[in-house]
Amino acid sequence: MSELLSIQGVPLVGLYIRASEDYAVVGVRDEKVIQIVEEELEVKAIRTTIAGSELVGAMVAMNSTGAVVCRHVRQKEIEKISRYIDVRVVDTNMTCLGNNILINDYGAIVHPELDRALIEEISDFFGIKILVGTIGGIKTVGMSACVTNKGALVNPNSTEWEMKRLSDILKVPVEKGTINFGSDMVGTGVVANTKGYIAGRDTTGFELGVVEEALGFI
Repeated sequence: MSELLSIQGVPLVGLYIRASEDYAVVGVRDEKVIQIVEEELEVKAIRTTIAGSELVGAMVAMNSTGAVVCRHVRQKEIEKISRYIDVRVVDTNMTCLGNNILINDYGAIVHPELDRALIEEISDFFGIKILVGTIGGIKTVGMSACVTNKGALVNPNSTEWEMKRLSDILKVPVEKGTINFGSDMVGTGVVANTKGYIAGRDTTGFELGVVEEALGFI
């Protein structure tokens, strides 16, 4: 059963939470949110900000190997996260790495303007192949899609070519859909791993059906 959630009255749950198979970084100090995340995704929640921001879903890219954050992260935040997972701090002006990297345990696609040397560093850290590209013509690929190790939900404007590249690099089936009553920026409105998912409060029943099919829950 899905859990519909708003955080501080906002249904953009993907901006406040970033999850892998075993952990989730949660940006808000809200025990109810943390409880829902841990129960629905079957993970340990790590409560912290990133670079002082509650929008940790936008700020951090992570999979089962670890997490990548920008150089503006604070030492206390690094210490809190690194108790549980490996953290790589990278030198980039593109601070919202969660918005600009779409990643699972098999591969990643990143914003086409991300520095090549940085892409190599991230690829080496995660031990995966990385492509540059867009999803639905959107460069902020982490906002335009949600991926797990079982499937991907992508912006409804995605082309067949984009979807084929995504499926090849992430090694999962890819489906188009929307979230939060028609939003095409699906990565902002759903958080998922292979064990469960949480969708924004405004998501319709039809949209939930598409999410569940795309992410391999039915």
